[in-house]
Amino acid sequence: MKQITNIRKAVCAMANHLKKAGYSLSEAFRKTWRRVKLTMTIRAAGTTFENRQERLNFLKNFKPEDLTVTLEREADNQHDSNAIKIIVHILPIKRKTVIGYVPAGLARELAKAIDAGAQVKAKLLQIIGGYSYKESLGALINIAV
Repeated sequence: MKQITNIRKAVCAMANHLKKAGYSLSEAFRKTWRRVKLTMTIRAAGTTFENRQERLNFLKNFKPEDLTVTLEREADNQHDSNAIKIIVHILPIKRKTVIGYVPAGLARELAKAIDAGAQVKAKLLQIIGGYSYKESLGALINIAV
């Protein structure tokens, strides 16, 4: 029951944000519920910063079932107060690493849901890119609220 209440609070917060952005209230709630009910596949942002390319290359050595993903709010991020880190847990070696961030447009809405206590699940679908020496690696993440 608590989970349902948290989801409703998160939907209200997200819909109010969309209303401020210019949507009618009914449009905002429709769009928010659609986003909450469906899963979203995103490409991780910020994968070329720090040593994340090396981290992604290392993760290619593991089977998908050996990797789990969590999303963690980073409210004290100096660039974006809505930032959400994508953390991959490498089960066989009991380590975790940050591979990037949820894209800013989605993070703005998703941060409100996380702050309201909604359960957000994430899964690494695939490490992409890296086909030639110039192309950088990226990650496809599935997110479900």
